[in-house]
Amino acid sequence: MAKIIAVAQLKGGVGKSTITTNLAGSLAVQHRVALIDADLPQGTSSRWAVLRQDPNIELIAAETAQAMTAAVDALDSQVDYVVIDLPPRSLKFLRETLAFADLVLMPLSASAADVWATEELVAIVREVRKGNKRLRARLVWNRLRASRLTAKFLEETAAELRSKEMDSMLCQRTAYMEALGIGKTVEELKDKKAAAEWRIMMRDLLKQLDK
Repeated sequence: MAKIIAVAQLKGGVGKSTITTNLAGSLAVQHRVALIDADLPQGTSSRWAVLRQDPNIELIAAETAQAMTAAVDALDSQVDYVVIDLPPRSLKFLRETLAFADLVLMPLSASAADVWATEELVAIVREVRKGNKRLRARLVWNRLRASRLTAKFLEETAAELRSKEMDSMLCQRTAYMEALGIGKTVEELKDKKAAAEWRIMMRDLLKQLDK
């Protein structure tokens, strides 16, 4: 059975597709991956996959929650991982995906608007976990600028949300935007700091799936 990873947030602009595409590209180095882009019509993950042309990544564009669920069922025995880029502001997509997902990543930055959206998302995750006991949920701090105030904000916010964080964090780097626009992952570019922090993120993520 494939491991199913959803990248979800109830507001846009948090870096969902950036995380989704780097995740799919990194996993596809050694595994078969299905990339389901449900964030349509924007289709950022789809555009990245078309540019990449990776034989280990099967791209599916899902315009409806029903189409997404059918794709997961069809691919479950054919791939090792299913990575889903969920649309913002769609509770139907979110609830249906979380009902069968193994891990949901919830990206947010150090902004009040992101935190407010995440409060509702965390509440839905807790509700769905009553029926899907294997579901793990992790905050992913993204697009961060290092400072003492940021560190204090992250610590206090995680406690308020009462949700577990990934041990690793992602900084605000142009390498992520550059990689997205040319069908690459940050590990394939020359920015060593971006590549290093993403490798740490991947180790952390795989650890969550193995628990």
